[in-house]
Amino acid sequence: MTETSTDKNSADLFDTPGKILCSRREKLDLTLQEIAKRLHLDVKIIVSIENDSHEGMPAATYVRGYLRSYAKIVGADADNIIQLYNSDSPQPPPEILPEVKPPTQVSSSDKPVMAFTYLITLGLVLLLLIWYQSNFVVNTSTNGERAINNTATSINGVDITYDVITHPDSWQFPEYIPEEDIEIDPAAPIPANQDNGEQPIEIMLIDDIDKKSSTSTTGHGSDTIDLKLTHDSWIEIYDANNKRLFRDLALGGEHHSINGTAPFNVKLGFSIGIIVEFNGKLFDPSPYSNNGIARFTLPEQ
Repeated sequence: MTETSTDKNSADLFDTPGKILCSRREKLDLTLQEIAKRLHLDVKIIVSIENDSHEGMPAATYVRGYLRSYAKIVGADADNIIQLYNSDSPQPPPEILPEVKPPTQVSSSDKPVMAFTYLITLGLVLLLLIWYQSNFVVNTSTNGERAINNTATSINGVDITYDVITHPDSWQFPEYIPEEDIEIDPAAPIPANQDNGEQPIEIMLIDDIDKKSSTSTTGHGSDTIDLKLTHDSWIEIYDANNKRLFRDLALGGEHHSINGTAPFNVKLGFSIGIIVEFNGKLFDPSPYSNNGIARFTLPEQ
């Protein structure tokens, strides 16, 4: 619908945005609820707009947007509506800026600064006195010998004497006695296991003990894993029922035969030090090794 010159002249008779919009709405036979629904606003806001009321309304920026959208719906001149609203809307109060005082510079004549300076000076003097006392007042003994000072005091007519002992500052090793100066009493009893021609107890060093190979057989079942160790390794073996068959450290030179029900879940801590046979056939664990640790299943799946 276009606005004719007659309609414009009749609209000019109204002097407020609310009256103009209300008149246009009534001519189009639209209700307040329909306008509110199209603008997605509350009916109370539409009533306030048509009554030119500022109570309960948001900021002027939002109200101008409402007026422009309302004018487009009823076919009114939006620019004229906004101009009338600006001439009648209350102006916001001028912004009051708070008074900002420039920061004051702290000087050495201020009382807090002077008090802090005196406190630091007093602390330095006390530290100097403690250092002087510990280095020049306390008497120390010479050549590391003990100094004994006998002092007699009298308390209620009773003399009490005590010793002040100063220990040497460094460790004093005990005096060395050469072997030839040690005298052996020939009458002393002979230690056990050395009289009557018996041989003395032989003490073996750890390096002199050789690892002896050993063979062990564990578990029950139709499948067998044979492990021959050339080096020490950690071994874990579980059967098809997740039953632990072997979990321990095996030493180099040992031979373990584990019986059970396959498939076996095997973990070797040092795989290159173990020769593996499954049901009499040689098995190579190197494809399953990572940083020397091998995890695999026998038979291979």
